Amino acid sequence: MLKKLLKYDFKAVIKYWWIAALSSVALSLIGGWCITIFTNEKELPPALYIVATLLMIVVVLGFSAFAILSTILIFSRFYKNFFTDEGYLTFTLPVKRSSLLNSKLIVSTVMSSLTGIIIFIDIAAMLWFGLLKDLITPEEKQEFKEIMAEGYSLMGGYIFVYLFEIISLLILLSVCSNLFMFICITIASIITKKAKVLTAIAIYYFASSAVSFFVQIFYLFGLTSIDAWLTNLADNRECPALALIMLSVILLLAIFCGLFYALQYWLLDRKLNLS
Repeated sequence: MLKKLLKYDFKAVIKYWWIAALSSVALSLIGGWCITIFTNEKELPPALYIVATLLMIVVVLGFSAFAILSTILIFSRFYKNFFTDEGYLTFTLPVKRSSLLNSKLIVSTVMSSLTGIIIFIDIAAMLWFGLLKDLITPEEKQEFKEIMAEGYSLMGGYIFVYLFEIISLLILLSVCSNLFMFICITIASIITKKAKVLTAIAIYYFASSAVSFFVQIFYLFGLTSIDAWLTNLADNRECPALALIMLSVILLLAIFCGLFYALQYWLLDRKLNLS
């Protein structure tokens, strides 16, 4: 049953998402052309610079709109499928609530990750076609390879461990943030029958501000230790200290994901009242 739920949830989100994704790719090409205008050594007509500036503003706004639209598609699917009139049908299906939640969580994580990847590729392509393609010389390519080799040496041979940890960290951050938003939407739907969306946004920003405050306090207390470790990075490059630090962060995030998931499931299973 989970496969069928994933199929319908992916279809509902991708229905409009792919159009925005292709539009962002087109915008990256336009942005690359704008950069070539700005970096051109020849004297060009002033009107061309004005057009390039306006188009560059459109490109930046387009990238932002793509990210916002992706977020809206993900969470509107969760809201409409659970907390509108559609929710009455959803929760009468012979499906476990855990399956319903798992489907929404998998789709939101995959689609938010794909959105981030597409935007990263768009920006990289824009810079490459507009700036780097004609500026990078063979000598600079060789210098870049030497820098990468030095970076590998500084990591003490733990490059693949770091890559695995970075990917795991990004996935867990996506899962945690999506669950956090799910919880805000669910709580808003429980405590009010009107203005659920506005209530969910208010809860999200209030909770986010509180979390940011505690994170900053934690960072300030740990700042001295981090600075000392970075200062002695050259001496500690054979020690997997950074890998262990990242592993502890991953484990902490995994615990938060588990707690958020348990809370979200409890809210759906015990507190939700669609009557």
